[in-house]
Amino acid sequence: MNATKSVALPSSASSSAASQSYDLQSCMLKSRRAAKLTAPALLTEFAATLAHDRGTTVELLIQMGEIEARKLYLPCSCSDMFTYCTSVMHMSESTAARRVRAARAARRFPVLLPMVADGRLHLSAVSLLAAHLTPGNAAELLAEATHRSKSEVELIVARRFPKGDVPECVLPLGSPQAPASPTAQVVANIAAQLSPVTVIPTLSAKPAPSTEPLLRATDESLAVQQVVAQALGEAAAKCGAESLPQPMLAALADSLAEVIVNAAAAVTPDTTTQGESRARITPRSEGRFAWQLTADQEMQDLLEQAQQLIGHAGPRDLRAVLKRGLEMLVETLRKARYAVTSQPRETPANTNGRHVPRAVVRAVAERDGHQCTFVGPDGRRCAERSDLQFDHKLPFARGGRTTVDNLRLLCPPHNQHEAERILGVEHMLELRAASRARSEQARTARTEAEVRARGKHVSGRNSADSLDAGERTRGGP
Repeated sequence: MNATKSVALPSSASSSAASQSYDLQSCMLKSRRAAKLTAPALLTEFAATLAHDRGTTVELLIQMGEIEARKLYLPCSCSDMFTYCTSVMHMSESTAARRVRAARAARRFPVLLPMVADGRLHLSAVSLLAAHLTPGNAAELLAEATHRSKSEVELIVARRFPKGDVPECVLPLGSPQAPASPTAQVVANIAAQLSPVTVIPTLSAKPAPSTEPLLRATDESLAVQQVVAQALGEAAAKCGAESLPQPMLAALADSLAEVIVNAAAAVTPDTTTQGESRARITPRSEGRFAWQLTADQEMQDLLEQAQQLIGHAGPRDLRAVLKRGLEMLVETLRKARYAVTSQPRETPANTNGRHVPRAVVRAVAERDGHQCTFVGPDGRRCAERSDLQFDHKLPFARGGRTTVDNLRLLCPPHNQHEAERILGVEHMLELRAASRARSEQARTARTEAEVRARGKHVSGRNSADSLDAGERTRGGP
């Protein structure tokens, strides 16, 4: 008899699941129904669905916590709750890990459940806070994390539970076609917890630089033994115990290393980003961030040239050079986009044209704080600061002038939204269609001109070849 069949779904859950059909036909019907809803009705229904989803999430966490407490995953041939969620219930690894952590935290601090239900906390926040919650700090920490985004909760955790700075380190990587093995990633993850150093795992067995917490390793197994030995030594020191005898430490490290290596061998390396390394910014403590990225040869050459040109005129370390370069880049971009300058000049402005004078650009950008000015019915202002556009409050087509009072900063989506609200959706569709037609005509004209130019070039070259052939014929014996 199959072990997985011994855990039956409760009858209430079965009937609830049966009442909700999500085959292709029913999904298409729901999609067509949603398309017919008015905007207020759709938003209201979405809010109700989201509230229901949060309630379902709370029930899910309660059930997961109870299943783990009773170890009901064991009859399903799973060694832990995470394996049960991924192998039997077919959750993704990230979803399962986040929900398992949240379920465990909710069993220790049930106050999390109503906060998740009413949207004060999301699962990412609960997952980030889970390892730091104690009976003494739970109330204060949860109150501070209420209605905060994931990145904001990361900053809260970094401020309240700071980690040391990562030392400056530039390392040559192996071939970008060779992704790090699971064992090498395990080494890096353990080492990162032991010491504030960015460890970059590679497939090569090169000796680790002196700045890394690893000793000179000839293979990955030895590297695992070294970081495990370091972890055991630090754990003993934290408990107030004397240093472990070297033979005992070596035996423990060897046994744990074997378990880790065997477990890592069963993990399939992630090849989705093979050949590229995504940059990461991780908060370490209040006002301190760890940067990790992979630079190409051109960027490395620019760094070295900048350090050489600075010479003894200033600090040449990586952080100083990057900060100085970013300051110059921001100054250049603010000058180009918002006409920011230390010596502004007053110039006469033609307020009847579309062109926005630099003095007006400066005044509007400073007044609006370099942020989209759209404010919704609930009083919430759009937080977008990228790709901002200058918009006429009274449209230029209706006599609006290019003045500080009549201009505002809007992000592209809200600029389009305001245009459709004032001028009408149909009118804006016609304008966009006309603009696309003009662009297509211009593109066609350029293509035809290029074809004619190539034809003339080929014709001229053929004529020259014919003349050369004639000259050779006449000049022949």
